[in-house]
Amino acid sequence: MYSFQETVPNQEVWTRIEDAYDSTCFQTRKWCIYLDRIGYHPYIVEVSQEDDIIAYFIGTKIGHGISAVCAPMDGVGTYTQGLSSMRQLSEDERITIYQDLSKWLFSTHRALFLQVDDWQLSRTFSEWIPNEQFHQVTLDEKGIPYTVRPTLYVPVNTSEEEMWAGLHYKSCKYSINKAHKHGLYVREITRFEDIADFTDIHYKQLVEVCARKGTHPKPSQHRNRMQALCESLFPDRVIMLEVIGKDENGKEQIMSSGIYCIDKGECSYWTGASYQRYQKYCPNELMVWEAMRLANQRMGGVMNFCGMHSYKLKFGTVYAYVPRLIFTKYTWLRKAKIYAQRIYFFFRNSMVNVTLRVKHNLQENK
Repeated sequence: MYSFQETVPNQEVWTRIEDAYDSTCFQTRKWCIYLDRIGYHPYIVEVSQEDDIIAYFIGTKIGHGISAVCAPMDGVGTYTQGLSSMRQLSEDERITIYQDLSKWLFSTHRALFLQVDDWQLSRTFSEWIPNEQFHQVTLDEKGIPYTVRPTLYVPVNTSEEEMWAGLHYKSCKYSINKAHKHGLYVREITRFEDIADFTDIHYKQLVEVCARKGTHPKPSQHRNRMQALCESLFPDRVIMLEVIGKDENGKEQIMSSGIYCIDKGECSYWTGASYQRYQKYCPNELMVWEAMRLANQRMGGVMNFCGMHSYKLKFGTVYAYVPRLIFTKYTWLRKAKIYAQRIYFFFRNSMVNVTLRVKHNLQENK
């Protein structure tokens, strides 16, 4: 029913991809430039039906012996990928295309594993549900294995007054007003030459945040990768914000900062952090509110918080669950991937614990 062909898009094709109704920031030329800069090569496939190109599949291909196509690849900060469609596709069509794509990849020895997180297959709920209770009926009916990635998002396609009214908790409005009262203001990074300094400060804030939790920044949050991302998406597909205010000594400090990836219809809260000693001034709430305002002015749609955290509930968010479709040529590959992830996180957490113990012992011996 569908045919597939690997392609390297020219500018005309990229324009078609980025104009697609279901394209996101993570399926753009600039995002693929970022992936290439950090060593992950984009994998793009034409999808045709009766000789007409109806969609492009955007993902990443890795491996040589046991090769995999991932949309998205884990650990690089990509939230969702998959199809950018030239016409409206039904949910059933999308899933059938992914099924046929997996068969083509396997039969032509291009890959042994395919995973896809497609925002168009997501479901929204007014209340939180455990992951194990989530069911995507269309996938269940087709017998396709999947896991689920929960997230929170808030509509930013209304007036500023309506967005303000939608902030759920009084503490959120109180915090924003408190930040203003203390003279805090938000600065957007608009010069390319300022990106390196911005990502340097932001990384230091992330390190402090993670240290308080007993963890390290994610691979995608390493300083060089964040700089590569901001430089690749600059100037029109990224919002870089700093919240500035005066400390107890009257000296201006960068109290918090954040990175937001934008495209038509969606603004993704990629990362945010602040120094603990300045949290009493409430810089984080002010920063997120300003990001919502900018997203509203520039593209509308929704702000995707790219994950679940109770802190994010105060911004009037809605629960969304994105299924991760998993196709493997051999059944054992799916189990092998699960075990590999467990081993990775076991050693990562072990290294974090060792680092924390060493730091604790050094402090005691001073």
